[in-house]
Amino acid sequence: MKTTLVSLSTLALMLANASAFATQICDGENETTPTENFSVSTLNPAYVTDNSTGLAWSRCLLGQEWDVSLGTCTGEAVRLSWQDALQATVDFTLLDKYDWRLPNIKELASIVERECVSPAINSAIFPNTPSDSYWTSSPNTNSSLIDETWSVAFYNGRIESRDKSQDFYVRMVRYAE
Repeated sequence: MKTTLVSLSTLALMLANASAFATQICDGENETTPTENFSVSTLNPAYVTDNSTGLAWSRCLLGQEWDVSLGTCTGEAVRLSWQDALQATVDFTLLDKYDWRLPNIKELASIVERECVSPAINSAIFPNTPSDSYWTSSPNTNSSLIDETWSVAFYNGRIESRDKSQDFYVRMVRYAE
């Protein structure tokens, strides 16, 4: 019998075309975003604070809501163009805070769980996260194309430069108090 070994990166590429909610696969015991690094808000479990960065994150994506009784995000996350994602931050409120915004590339990359794929995120902290790309507020200034901005692909954790007209998911962030 012949056994075929598949590396985690190869598996991530294969999963990239799979369903947005495929079963998460984690490899190893060296979590990069362990649950104990986050504090769930006692006022509203719909957001968490990353104790290592001081950032507060919406646990659900734009279009989803936190269901207290189920302890998870419910509803359909929406995909927006970069310009629409920036505009959506104007009306977004959580816990009566209006200073939520799109994260920059370093901020969004800080919540990538490098030991997991599909999605590459701590699913206990950020449940029901689609394995897809997410906008950042950081335009790609190195590109000759002025219409590109950085995104994070949460199916494998890669940082990618993408055309601003494409539709991706949005996770909001703010500075914790």
